[in-house]
Amino acid sequence: MTRAILLQHLRHATGLLFFAALALIAAPAIAQNGDPVEVEARVEAIGIQSDIMIEDGDEFDSSGYGIRGDLALDWSLSPRTTARIEVDAGVFDYEGLNRDTLTSYGVSASVEHEVSETVTVQLRARRIENIAVLEAFSADQTSVAAQVEWSKGNDRVRVEADYRQREYDTTRAGTGEGYRVAAQYNRRLGSYHWLRIEARVEEMTSDDEERRSYDRRVVRLKYSHPVTRMLRVRPSIEYREWDYAGRIARGDPDRALREDSYVATAVDLSYGHWNRGPYARASAEYRFRGSNDSRYDMDGARFGLVVGYRF
Repeated sequence: MTRAILLQHLRHATGLLFFAALALIAAPAIAQNGDPVEVEARVEAIGIQSDIMIEDGDEFDSSGYGIRGDLALDWSLSPRTTARIEVDAGVFDYEGLNRDTLTSYGVSASVEHEVSETVTVQLRARRIENIAVLEAFSADQTSVAAQVEWSKGNDRVRVEADYRQREYDTTRAGTGEGYRVAAQYNRRLGSYHWLRIEARVEEMTSDDEERRSYDRRVVRLKYSHPVTRMLRVRPSIEYREWDYAGRIARGDPDRALREDSYVATAVDLSYGHWNRGPYARASAEYRFRGSNDSRYDMDGARFGLVVGYRF
């Protein structure tokens, strides 16, 4: 890591500390009803080894390693209403020379209200700098979201919608905007024992460069089974498909627009408790990928390891 990159990381870390200090000062002032402010913090290291050498952004699909952390403050506005401020930062160093080290940092604010014993509503606003997205290696994003949750007994249903506005950190710069709608059903079978199905649709539109515009659909089924008090195994299967508005598929005889999809089978081993103490997660995934573009019609494996601590 060069000195210039190190200095850049230090500047970003200083910005995160400023946000954290601001939140620590502001939250007690807002929580004037005498309720204590609850503080949560987490730090974790990430390692990824991947055969998926595809030049798309979309989080950390490529091999590399990094570290990230977050700090959250929760306080009660009323017996049924809770507010939350969260700051986070992360650094991920990709292997190879094609992608630069990615340093991201953000801040979010949310309010959650219990409408009844079974229904909860949440509103959230978030700003994050330098994230990997499907249409670009790096972008800044501002988003607003609303979530409705219904929970009764061992059943839980969540429906969420958000609007995202992005500024691309690329040579051509430009902006994009779009929505995402998601739904999830979770059936609790016991302690750390559950079955979950979720689906989402999203779209992103860029007037500056049409090739950044896309639509995507995702469906995933995941199961968690406790092995011991601290260890769980979690197999899953996921299907994704997406298409672009302005990318011609190379090798397609009809010169159609590019369309991609994959089926991913995966298994995770998760260790630790969800609220406090050390935790770790090892994952193995294999993607069966298809595309009408000859450059992207390839399968690949992905292995990940996360080790962290919740304070």
